[in-house]
Amino acid sequence: MHVDIVSAFDDLHALKDNWNEVYAADPEGHYFLSWHWMAQWLQRRSLWFVLAAKRRQADDRYVAFLPIQLHVDFEEGQGLGNIVRLGGTPYAGYNGLLTHPEDAEAVLGVFADCLQSFNWKHLDLDDVYMSEARMKAFLAGFSASEFSRRKVPRRPHITADGENIDHDVYVYVPLGEVFETFLDERIGAKTRRNARKALRDLVAPENELRITHVTPETMERDLEIFYQMWNVQWGERQPRYGKFILDNSRHMLPACIEDGSVFMPILWHQDRPVCTFISFLDPHRKSMMCFLGSRDLTFRRSISPGFMLHCYNMRWGIENGYRTYDLGTGNYGYKDFFGSEHHIVEKLQVSTLSGRNIGDRLDPRSLDIAMHQAVHFFRSGNPESAELCCRQILVADDAHAPATSLLAKIEATQRPRLVSDPAAHFSAAAERHRAGDLVAAEAGYRDVIAIVPGHFDALQHLALLLLQKGDLGEAKDCVDKAIEVKPVSASAYCNRGNILARLSNFEEALGSYDRAIALDAGHAIAFNNRGNVLRRLGRHDEAMESYDRAIAIDPGYAQAIKNRDAALQEMETVPA
Repeated sequence: MHVDIVSAFDDLHALKDNWNEVYAADPEGHYFLSWHWMAQWLQRRSLWFVLAAKRRQADDRYVAFLPIQLHVDFEEGQGLGNIVRLGGTPYAGYNGLLTHPEDAEAVLGVFADCLQSFNWKHLDLDDVYMSEARMKAFLAGFSASEFSRRKVPRRPHITADGENIDHDVYVYVPLGEVFETFLDERIGAKTRRNARKALRDLVAPENELRITHVTPETMERDLEIFYQMWNVQWGERQPRYGKFILDNSRHMLPACIEDGSVFMPILWHQDRPVCTFISFLDPHRKSMMCFLGSRDLTFRRSISPGFMLHCYNMRWGIENGYRTYDLGTGNYGYKDFFGSEHHIVEKLQVSTLSGRNIGDRLDPRSLDIAMHQAVHFFRSGNPESAELCCRQILVADDAHAPATSLLAKIEATQRPRLVSDPAAHFSAAAERHRAGDLVAAEAGYRDVIAIVPGHFDALQHLALLLLQKGDLGEAKDCVDKAIEVKPVSASAYCNRGNILARLSNFEEALGSYDRAIALDAGHAIAFNNRGNVLRRLGRHDEAMESYDRAIAIDPGYAQAIKNRDAALQEMETVPA
């Protein structure tokens, strides 16, 4: 399998026929992976990509597509990181990928590999409509030695009526081929009576009710009716969420209506619109997806207008060849009135074990957005966060001119304080180090060393940080400079031994531990780490003696006790 990464609209539009072919062939495809939906959605995304797989690099046709979005996230104490989300997140009802069924297993593996060529700390798999077999094959591509995976809990949702809604549950109604048969076989007696009454009420002249359907000609009026009712019913309760839904609906819905994939009946009482639903139509899978609805809360009837429209929709769907009426997320009690069935669609997340980006740096494709964040922090009076952003950008691209320029401005304002009080600057860097913010801590230590080259604590702490990062050569140089400044420091020699042990230079590491012990006979950590090196060299008797000395100094030293037990077990199982 070969994967291309598509990121230009001209290239994406050239794939339209190929995309539609794979969409029609994939039994696990759904409306939100259709060409017209995805192309329209990606128009407003800043960092989108489509992973396109073909069987051989020389092939003309692709057999699978995975749309993704790359985001930049700032976390206090950690700085910037990248998150990969799937193409339709978070507006679409479902997310996922498309593939020819016979290529699915191979495709899922190469897509997992390709995703790891991006730099990210989280891969969000929100609302993925995918079979268990496919999901298992996809997740297998993320090694447990490098990644963790977890189910992301959804927010608790208790309705005004006291219903505890589980949004992992998605509800759908199998429709059948004849509406009356559907009513008789799938719906309970009371609901069946109400459904028939609701449909009679719709056409009874005395009720003055009527239904219109959206067309491209009435689209502007009809959508404005929906927006106003929806905002009153839902948007005013959560203004930020409401604005998000309305902004994206204004972008997406007109194009979907013009494409002919929207069924939008409006229920009127006289000349007053009282209820409307927006459903998406997927004729390939004979499915209707009930996506958004709104109603006039002041309109009262013995049978609710929402129930009327659901009955109308299902009858229309059956008469027009649709066999599934998808009611979407949430196990609301009313959905079960229609003889519904359930399936589970969870939110999952794959994360790096380190909690930092793959490669420990920002994805180079996201640096412009990262730079916008840095400028925002600087203009908002937060130079520390702006500096952290700039340094992270420069780790990914040391020639990034805007980050270099902004960092120079920040340093010009910060330098007088650093020169006058390097101890405070060191303390701030050490605090960031303790919080796990390695980028900011490293920058702080280096700033202190630039002003005070012989600052022992900054050299020592920088050596430890570099050891954490795995930059062993520079870590050794740094600890050697610390020892030059303070040649009687047992802790510096112990740290030097740790670095040399990581470099597999065991004999020299032993010398450093011995020097640490000579300077401080009560250095339990040096005795323990010396025992570890002796075990690696196969000198178990000496290792046992070293662990015993560590435990004698600190009887509660759990790691030394654990190491001694392991060494003892090795001595018992390995022949002399």
